[in-house]
Formats: sequence, structure tokens, C-alpha cells
Amino acid sequence: TTLTLRRFRRAHNRQANTVDAADVVNLKSSENNRGGMLASDRRALQGAWLFLAALGVFFFSSIILYVLYVFMRTKEQTGIDAAQLKLPPLFVLSTVVLLGVSGLIELAYRSARRDREGVVKSSLIVATVFALIFTGAQSIGMMQLVTGMLKSGSLTNGAHAFTFVMILVHALHVVGGVAALGICAINACRDKYDHERTIGLRLCGLYWHFLDVVWFCMMLAFFAANLALK
Repeated sequence: TTLTLRRFRRAHNRQANTVDAADVVNLKSSENNRGGMLASDRRALQGAWLFLAALGVFFFSSIILYVLYVFMRTKEQTGIDAAQLKLPPLFVLSTVVLLGVSGLIELAYRSARRDREGVVKSSLIVATVFALIFTGAQSIGMMQLVTGMLKSGSLTNGAHAFTFVMILVHALHVVGGVAALGICAINACRDKYDHERTIGLRLCGLYWHFLDVVWFCMMLAFFAANLALK
């Protein structure tokens, strides 16, 4: 009887230790989910950072090449080839709108983490409208840019043509961002975002923040080109 009782106690202690270990694992898992995100979401975020890093190398190397080209080649040119680069005023307005898009997406993301569904929906809908306005302003601005180049005869100028190509490439990436933002807005209207499901908003926000940084750097490069072409 004493031997049986000892075996029972040992088995009970092993079971209790197993339960305690499982509780610790579950507690750590719940803490990770509460403070961070699911493993699948974490992998998606890592993939997004790698994608933006590769895209950043492309954009920023193009901007550096643009600035070097303007300063090294254009100063040797005269007449029409050295005509000053005039950017349409709509580009300034579109910059303000672009900031509004990023701010509204960030607001939607933070609101989703607090389960404020109404703010999430309204923010994403307004952000989508702003994104469409930005796309339209960029399109009109590019048309005005080309028209000005045709009138001045500077369309064949390498610096001016390079400027148009850079704006066009950025605009094409904005179109992809508008599509992603529209999907987020639809998902928000279907109540698919809450404090546990925010990865879509996080990825969309990162992409638009990236577009912000690229556009600001491009505007600085265009300003530098204006100084070089005076």
C-alpha cells in the first residue's frame, strides 16, 4: 500500500509539472499575441519590409542618378537644352493630399487596434477619396508638364525627360497603392478589422508612408534641378 501511494504521488507530481509547463507556454503565447501579432502576420510584415527595401533601392538610386545627371551634364548646355524646369503647382497640392492619405490610414490602423470600427471605416473611405484626388492631380500635372516641355521645345532635354519618367514611375506605384487602399476600405465596411486583425492596414500604411518619403525626395531633387538649370 505504501509503495502504491508513493507511485501515485510521483505520477501526480509529474502531471502537475506538465500542466504548469503547458500553462507557461500558453501564457507566453497569449502575451506574444497580445503585444505583437500572429506568426503569419509577422512573416507578411517581414516580406513587406523586404519588398519596400528593394523598391527603395530602385527609387533612391534613380533619384541620385537624376541629381548627378543634372549637375554634371546640364551646366555644359545652353539655350533650349538648359531651359529651366518648371513643375506644375498641382504637384504641391498633391503633396498635401498625399500626406492626408498616409495620416488617415495611420488613424484607421490605430483605431482598429482599439476596436473603433466607425473611425476605421470613415478614415479609410476618406483616404480612398484623397488617394483618387492625388492620382488625378498627378495625371493633370504630368499633362501640364509635357505641354510646357512641348511649348518650350525642351521635351528632348535629358533632364526634363528624366523628370517626367520619374514622376510617371511614382504615379504607377501610386495606382497600386490606391487598389490596396480600396481593398482595405471594402474590408473595413465588412467589419474585417479589429484589435487582432490589423495586418492589412499595417501593410497598406507602410506602403503609403514609403510613397510619401519617395515623393518628398523626388521634390527635393526637382528643386535641386531647378537651381542647376537657372
